[in-house]
Amino acid sequence: MFNSIILAAGRSSRMGSDKALLEINGKPAIIHILRKLEKFTDNIYIVLGDNLDAVKQEVLKDFDPINISFIFNELHKKGMFSSVQKGFSSLKNSDAVIFQLIDQPFIPLVAYKKLIENYDPEILITQLSYTKNSIKHGGHPLLFAPDFKEIVLSYPLESQLNEVINDNNDNRKFIEINHEAILDNLNTKKEFLKRIRNK
Repeated sequence: MFNSIILAAGRSSRMGSDKALLEINGKPAIIHILRKLEKFTDNIYIVLGDNLDAVKQEVLKDFDPINISFIFNELHKKGMFSSVQKGFSSLKNSDAVIFQLIDQPFIPLVAYKKLIENYDPEILITQLSYTKNSIKHGGHPLLFAPDFKEIVLSYPLESQLNEVINDNNDNRKFIEINHEAILDNLNTKKEFLKRIRNK
């Protein structure tokens, strides 16, 4: 009933090493994400760049490749939206999509569960939110209805995912959750180590 797309093609230049392979409790970050997603999704698509071989090697140590597709984005240097489009164009069915960034390996299992429980196929975008300082912030992962695929693929390469989401804001539903990790945007080792200490 559900697919997952993980974006992991970035160069991680500010982090200094591949975010997908950052070690958390002895395992790469990508493994922690996959262990949660596999509980809710039948097919997982990992969009990668020049790191494809290294990430694939690590994933196959823990996972059977039957339900995991390693997608090479030849345009990954063009920016994140190229990976968004590559992920959606690679889908092999018309199921809904859990959309996950590699930046957020600390999202708790309950967040995915709540997202799935609140899925409505009539709602194009279902998004988790967290209230901080009395302000509601949208976070990740997101859950996209099947029709979102064609919308994403209709936008030009230089677009941003937020632009697509905002253009369809009238068909978006927020699900409040009390876990700040859904707002993570881990770009540096300092941010990563701080999250490990506080998780």
